[in-house]
Amino acid sequence: MTVPGSAPERRSFAVDKVLPGIDLRPFIGGEHVEPRTGETLDVTDPGTGQRIAVLPAVVETDVREAVGAARTAFDEGPWPRMSPVERASHLHRLADLIERDLDELALVESLDTGKLFRGVRGWDIGNAAETFRYYAEWAVRTSGDVLPSVGAVRVTTQREPIGVCAAIIPWNFPFACVSWKAAPALAAGCTVVIKPPERAPLSVQALAALIAEAGFPPGVVNIVSGLGDTAGLALVSDPRIDKISFTGSTETARTITRASASSIPRITTELGGKGANIVFADADLDAALDGAVEASFGLAGQNCCAAGRILVQQDIYDEFLTRLVGRAERRVLGDQFDDGTEQGPQIDRAHLARIDGMVRESLASGARAETGGRAGDDGGLHYLPTLLTGVGRADRISREEVFGPVACVYPFRDAAEAVEIANDSEYGLSASLWTKDAGTADKLVDELRVGTVWLNCFGYFMPYIPWGGTKLSGNGRELGREGIDEYLVTKAVYRAP
Repeated sequence: MTVPGSAPERRSFAVDKVLPGIDLRPFIGGEHVEPRTGETLDVTDPGTGQRIAVLPAVVETDVREAVGAARTAFDEGPWPRMSPVERASHLHRLADLIERDLDELALVESLDTGKLFRGVRGWDIGNAAETFRYYAEWAVRTSGDVLPSVGAVRVTTQREPIGVCAAIIPWNFPFACVSWKAAPALAAGCTVVIKPPERAPLSVQALAALIAEAGFPPGVVNIVSGLGDTAGLALVSDPRIDKISFTGSTETARTITRASASSIPRITTELGGKGANIVFADADLDAALDGAVEASFGLAGQNCCAAGRILVQQDIYDEFLTRLVGRAERRVLGDQFDDGTEQGPQIDRAHLARIDGMVRESLASGARAETGGRAGDDGGLHYLPTLLTGVGRADRISREEVFGPVACVYPFRDAAEAVEIANDSEYGLSASLWTKDAGTADKLVDELRVGTVWLNCFGYFMPYIPWGGTKLSGNGRELGREGIDEYLVTKAVYRAP
C-alpha cells in the first residue's frame, strides 16, 4: 500500500480504511466467535483522545472456551505432532504475511498506542516478523542429548513442548511483544491463548486474520481481549494452563502469581525497571547526550528499559546537565503520525495524571525541575521532557517506575559510587554506560545487577539476544535460545537392554 504523507491523512486512512477490516471479536478455535456477554471495551487514540473502536470484552466463559480450544489442540491436534519443519513453515508464512501488511499494522499500532508511526513502521512490526523467522529456525533445533550409559542402560533426554501457554501482552509494545511470546511457544510445539492489552488491543486483534491465513490448525492460537481483572484473572487461574508469560507491572505479576498458585504453572515475567544511565567524564559527550535523550524520553518514557536515573561524574556534571536541558527543551512534541514529531502523547489521561502526580510530589519534597515538570500546553496527552535534580535516593520518584518522560539526575565521584547508586534499586532490568576506559567498562559490566548493559549505546533489541531482568524486574528470559527454553520441558529416558 501507499502510506499517505500527512499526519491527518494517515490518521484518517487508519480509522476509515484499515480499522474496518479488523475483526474485533474473540478468535477461538480458529475462527472469530460471538462473545458470551454484552460487555465492551472502548479504545481511544492517544493523539486526539477520541474513541476509535469498541471491542467485545470477553468474560470468564469466553476465556475458558479459548483455553479449552488450546488444550484440545495440544492434547489431540496436529500441531505438537507435526514435524519441526512443518511448524517452521507456518512461522515463516506468518512472517511473510506480517511483512506484506507492515504498513497497515504500523498504522493501527501507532493509532492505538500513540507511538510514532515512523518508529513503529521502522522497527516494531519488522521486529515481530524477524522474531517469527528466528524461532522458525529453532523449531528444528530442540533435540535432546545422549548421556553416558549406566552400565548396560542407555540414557537419553528429549525436549518436549510444555503445553498450553497464556501470553499477556503489554500496551507499550503490543505487536512486537506478542511475537516474543508466541513465536518461541509455537516453535516448541505449544498452543497459546493471547490476551491483548486492554489499552491497546487492535494490532494484536489484527494478528488473528494472519494466523488463519497462514494455515495454523484451529485452537493453536487464540486471542481474547478483555479487562485484566476479569479476562486476565480467568486466564491465569485456569488449571489447564501450563505456562504463563507476562509483561507488565511488578504488582500485576504478584497478582498473577497468587491467582495461579494452585496449579503451579511455569511463569516468565518481564516487569518494571528503573534503569541507570551512567556517564563518565571521559565519555564521548555528544553520543552520551544522544543516548540520554533517547533513554529517558524515547517512546514518551513509556518503556520498561527507560533510564529514569541519569548518573553523571562530578567533573562534567554541570556541563552535561546544561547541554541535556537544552536538548530536552528543543525536543519536538506532536502528532504521532507526523514524521517531524520526536515525542508523541502518553497512552491516556489517567496515565498522564499519574506521571504529573509523581513529579508534583517530588517537587513538593524539595526536588528542582531543571526543565519540564508539567503537561504540555495544548490540553492533549503530552508530558514535557522533565529533568529533576536534588532528588533524594529514598524518594518515591527515585525508587518507582514513572513510565513517562521523566529522569532524575545525580552526580557521582568514581566508579565505586556509580555502581553503588545504580544498584540501589529494587529493579534490575537494564543499564547504559558511557566511558572510553576499558577497565572501567569491565568493572561496571561485572558489578551492575541487571539483565542487560548497553556500553556506549542504548536500546538494541535483537531476536537472537536474550532479554529479561533481575530482582523485581522479573524472572526468565525472552528472545534468544533462552526464549524457547522457557517453553520446553526435558524428559530423561533410561533404556535397559
